[in-house]
Amino acid sequence: MTTPNLEEFFGHVRALAAQGSLAIVRSDGRYLALPALAKDSVNPQMIASVERTIPSIVKRKVAVIADTAWADEASPSIQAANQAIPFFGMLMGLTFIRHSVWVFNGAANLLSFGCRSADLLIVDSESLQKLESNWRDVVLPAMQNPRIFIHDRSTYKLRNLT
Repeated sequence: MTTPNLEEFFGHVRALAAQGSLAIVRSDGRYLALPALAKDSVNPQMIASVERTIPSIVKRKVAVIADTAWADEASPSIQAANQAIPFFGMLMGLTFIRHSVWVFNGAANLLSFGCRSADLLIVDSESLQKLESNWRDVVLPAMQNPRIFIHDRSTYKLRNLT
């Protein structure tokens, strides 16, 4: 994809996220939109946990860097998503409490587009080693009110990087 196409593409992805879908950027240049969970299907304890993590008082635009290869399958499954992104349930919870959430793989050519307009970035600790050494210099100027968190797979906690 060319740069203007990436800008337009991520504009669509962010719009889907703003409408309540969890938007997943696939490696083939397409996206997958998962609707927010239905109210009657959500465990109140899960929602309370998500609220403690990123409260819904202020609606956030959340970009996430994580493995998205599972979404490239002909029939992607939630089980595959949970395997690839151990905090996938939390991301679904964030959409339920009305944060805008989109996920991409953090490829160097996608970094600034993927983080544009985000005010929060969550990076899967496993994805850190795949990022270019200057990744923060690329994402910070693209974000609004930037805050970066690392989701540590060993502790299952968000660590504030900014």
